[in-house]
Amino acid sequence: MSTTITCFGGAGEIGGNKILLEDNGKRLMLDFGMGFGRVGRYFDGVFITERTGRGLLDPLALGLVPPLRGVLRDELVPSIGSDNGQGLETFWQHWATRFPQTYRDLRQDGPAVAAVLVSHAHLDHIGDLEYVEPEIPVAATCLTAFIAKTLQDIGGGSGAAYIHPTTVNGHGILQSDRSAASIRRPWIFLDQVPAGVASENLLASARSFWDAAGSKSRGLELTACQAFAGRIGPWQVRWWPVDHSVPGAVAFAIETEAGWVAYSGDLRFHGHRGTQTWTAAEGIAALKPVALLCEGTRLTGPNLTTEGEVLVNCCRVVQAAAGRLVVADFAPRNVDRFETFARIAAETGRQLLIQPKDAYLLRAVHLADPRIPDLMSADQVAVLDDPKGTYRKYETVVRREYAGRLVSAATIKNQLGNYILACSLSDMADMLDLQYLLGHQLDGVYLFSNSPAFDDEQQVDLVRLWHWTQHLGLTLVGLQPRRDERGHVVAMEGQPGYHASGHAGSNELQEFVRRIAPQKLIPIHTEAVGLWSTLLTGGAIEIVPPSEAQALTI
Repeated sequence: MSTTITCFGGAGEIGGNKILLEDNGKRLMLDFGMGFGRVGRYFDGVFITERTGRGLLDPLALGLVPPLRGVLRDELVPSIGSDNGQGLETFWQHWATRFPQTYRDLRQDGPAVAAVLVSHAHLDHIGDLEYVEPEIPVAATCLTAFIAKTLQDIGGGSGAAYIHPTTVNGHGILQSDRSAASIRRPWIFLDQVPAGVASENLLASARSFWDAAGSKSRGLELTACQAFAGRIGPWQVRWWPVDHSVPGAVAFAIETEAGWVAYSGDLRFHGHRGTQTWTAAEGIAALKPVALLCEGTRLTGPNLTTEGEVLVNCCRVVQAAAGRLVVADFAPRNVDRFETFARIAAETGRQLLIQPKDAYLLRAVHLADPRIPDLMSADQVAVLDDPKGTYRKYETVVRREYAGRLVSAATIKNQLGNYILACSLSDMADMLDLQYLLGHQLDGVYLFSNSPAFDDEQQVDLVRLWHWTQHLGLTLVGLQPRRDERGHVVAMEGQPGYHASGHAGSNELQEFVRRIAPQKLIPIHTEAVGLWSTLLTGGAIEIVPPSEAQALTI
């Protein structure tokens, strides 16, 4: 039998990676992410949303997940029409008939897949794990696992860390079974395993976090985790940490009968840990891989700002805003950027006030890997007090753990120049409290240190952000408005120097591939697949562009 690679996501698109590796009857998935571009064709997340009560129907019908029987949760097969919940075979036969090119029944010859290898905890790589059978293990670093759990606990993630069992109501609609405990997925920790499960590597506080239910009203059924000893099921696997905008990111290599197959995940070289990525390239190259699946998000991008340059440029803005409030907008899981702004706060005599959800994340990150600085113990970091009628469990945890470090809007109003307030568009309404207490506009700076818009919907959000900053009296830095002939703001363009991308630029990607020197390069996670042929001319590397759901023989 041959060794094949099939991309059910990530081929000719950025994100949504779902890659099936098959070798002599063995199967393994590389990531199982959400394709935001695909989802955005049909849903806006506000007015038009997937019908959770129909389980797998909507994502399968719209091509958001592949019809892989044995991988997807039979529990999410809905009862439609008069089948009275007995239509499991009918349901799967429908997709076999309707999508014969993509349908696969993977239940034969043992487990459907040995595991899902997860490169990192961004939703375009883990976001569709909620559809995967809960018995299938997920292999990742401890950091990735803890971040995945954090996302679920705060309500912004998928079923990556644990699954909520479902039940069918009298109308045949699937709904969460609130009488049943959530079920934690079996995890294979590449680096360490919670003590009490398989080893004694993690501290008791980390075990407590990992074993804790995510809500006040539902328990958590603990499933066994496994230690990684070089193999995942029948597969020999090697992994290397790489630099990315979320900690815990890795690259993989899997041994097949055709040779080693490597997978880059997402990576960069210009962050605080850029040397890790070059070390990964050396390790992969030593295996002489037959194939490399490599991302190319910014294959056409300009020269990239480094995290060090972000520190210098943003610090200059904060220094110039002496005596005024500074609001900093950056991605919620960008721990490097948290470290950058904590350092800026220390250098400018301010405190960085973060959201409760950010404090929960930073606590989890340090628990997962104590080598990462505990920003929550730093004097220059505190938590914004966000009063509510009721608090979710994670908010209760944060308020208990950091009770002495909660800073209210009433305190901020008397000392505007003492703080950098970490906020984003979703937090803007809370700024009205501060504006009310002051009795006038905030007269501060809104420092946008985040990704620019990649599509029209994101542009709408950034224009909306511009209106918020104008109303609140905040000078916007990092974004520049573009106006139409009537003077109306229609788009926002990023200003270079205030944000470092999570992805490598063109020159570094070329060097990464050349150093590894695979026999075959399979471009993924890029819309510029054809550009690789131009960039790698004159070499011995064969470029094999993938087509969605079409098996490539290695």
